[in-house]
Amino acid sequence: MVATSAMTKEVHVLCDHDALYAAIDLKLRSLAEVQVHRLVADPLTRQDSPCVLPEADLIIIASTLPIRDVRSLLSRASLLDHVGRVPLLVISEQPSRSESQDMITYLNFPFDMDDLAHAVGRILNRPRSVIPQEVG
Repeated sequence: MVATSAMTKEVHVLCDHDALYAAIDLKLRSLAEVQVHRLVADPLTRQDSPCVLPEADLIIIASTLPIRDVRSLLSRASLLDHVGRVPLLVISEQPSRSESQDMITYLNFPFDMDDLAHAVGRILNRPRSVIPQEVG
C-alpha cells in the first residue's frame, strides 16, 4: 500500500465498462489530492491476490445500464457495510432511488465529465451529515 497524505481523498470506483472507468479515472485524477481505485464487482472471481485498499472517502458505482438495486451490487462487491458510513455516487441510466437518500447522490447516465468533477468535489468537501441531492 502506498502512503498518502492526510489530505488525500480516496475514491473507489465500481464500474461495468472499461472505457467508462478510464474516463472517470482520467477526470478524477485531474482533481487535487484525489486517488482513484477500481473495485471488482465480485471479489471471489478475482484471478490475482486481493489488494488492500485505503478506507474510501467516496464510492462511485457507475453503470452504462440502469441500476435497479444498488444494495445487491454493493453486496456482490462486499461493500454493503459501507452504506451509511461512506458517501455513494450512483451513475446510471434512470438510477433507482433507495428508501434512505442519506449519503447517496445520483448522476444520470450519460453525463458530462465536468458535472462528475463538480459532484465529486461537493461530496468530498461537505460534512458527512449533509443529505445529498440529485445531480444533473
